[in-house]
Amino acid sequence: MLKLFRCLVVSFFKSKHKKCKRSFSQTTADIGGNPASWQLTNLYNQSDNLFSMNKPEFQNNFNFLRFLFASLVIVSHVPELQDGNRSHEILTQIFGTISFGELAVDCFFILSGFLIVKSWLKRPAFVSFLSSRLLRIYPGFIASCLICALLIGPLFSTPDYFQQFNVQQFFSGMLKLSLGGHPEVFPNTQYPALNGSMWSIPYEFKCYLLVLFCGMLGLLNKRWSWLLLWTACTLAYVAIKLNGAPHKFEIYMRLVMAFSAGGCFCLYHDKLRWNSKLAWASLALCSGLFFSHTMAEPALSLFGSYAILYFALHAKAMHSFNTLPDVSYGTYLYAWPVNKIVLWYHPHINLALAIITVFILSVIAGSISWYAVERPFMRIKNRIT
Repeated sequence: MLKLFRCLVVSFFKSKHKKCKRSFSQTTADIGGNPASWQLTNLYNQSDNLFSMNKPEFQNNFNFLRFLFASLVIVSHVPELQDGNRSHEILTQIFGTISFGELAVDCFFILSGFLIVKSWLKRPAFVSFLSSRLLRIYPGFIASCLICALLIGPLFSTPDYFQQFNVQQFFSGMLKLSLGGHPEVFPNTQYPALNGSMWSIPYEFKCYLLVLFCGMLGLLNKRWSWLLLWTACTLAYVAIKLNGAPHKFEIYMRLVMAFSAGGCFCLYHDKLRWNSKLAWASLALCSGLFFSHTMAEPALSLFGSYAILYFALHAKAMHSFNTLPDVSYGTYLYAWPVNKIVLWYHPHINLALAIITVFILSVIAGSISWYAVERPFMRIKNRIT
C-alpha cells in the first residue's frame, strides 16, 4: 500500500525531468516550441488513451456505481429517519464511525473529481465546461425543489403553509442550490426537513467551480498542484478530527479531500499500476481503517478511491448497466421526501420493507426525473459542447 501512495508522489519528479527531456525536442517542434503547451498536450493525449468511457460502447461502470451509491443513501437514511437513532444504521453498527450515507456521498465526490477533472482536460473551454455543469445539475435540482416545495410541502404541513412561504427566499435559495423559504413540514417526526439530501449538491457544484478556476489558471497542467490540494485537505481534516471539537470547515475539508482524490487518480492514472490484487488490498486496508474516527474518511479518499476507480475503469462486471437510463441523480434527489412520506403514513413499518418500498418509489421518481427533465437538458448540453 505504500507503493500506491509512493507512485502518486514520485511521479511528479519523474515526469518533470527524465521523460520531459527525452521528448522535448520532437514535441515542441510539433506544437510551436511552447513548453507549457507541451505539458497540456501531453495530458490531453493521456486522457485520450486512458479514458475509454467516451467511446460509444461506454465500457465502464460509472453509471452502476452512481446508482449503487444513491441506493446506499436510502439504506442509510431509512432506519435513522424512522426513530432518530443512528446506531441502527448498518455500517455504523459495524464500524462505529462512518455510515453508508457518508460513505456514499464521499464516493460520489470521488467519482465526480475523477470525471470532472477529466472533462476539463479533454475540453478546457470556459463556456463549454460551465454550461455542461449547469445543465447537468440545475434542471433536475430545480424540478425537485418545485415538486417538494409546491406539492409535497403543502400536503405535510400546517394549513397556512403558503401564507408562511417566502417566495424570494425560495427562489434565491434555488439559485444557490439550496431548498429554503418554506415553513415547517412533517411536524412531530424525526428530522422534519423537506429534503435533507440536497445539502451536498452546492458543495459538489463548488468543487466544479474549483476545477474551472484551477483550469483557467493552468494549475491542472501541473498535476502535482492537485496532489498538493488533496494533501492539504487531508492534513487539515485529520487535524480537525484530532482536535475533537466541531469545526465549520470540517465538511469542506472532507468533501474537497474526496473530490481532489478522484482528480489525483485522473491526473496520475498512467503512473499507477492497476490490477485486481491491489484493488482488493486497498479495499481491505480501507475497511480496516474504518474503525478509526480520525482516519476513516482519509482512508476512503486514498485507498477507497483506488478500489472504486479500478472497478469503474477496469472491471467488466456491469458494463451492460450503461444501456439503462441514468436515474441515480433523480433517485438521490427524491429519496428523502419519498422516505418521509412512507414513514408519515406507516411510522412503524418493518425496516426491511421500508427500505425496499422507499427504494422502488425513489427509482420510479428518479426515472421520471431522467426522462422528463434531465435527459432533454442533457441533449441540449451535448449540442452546446
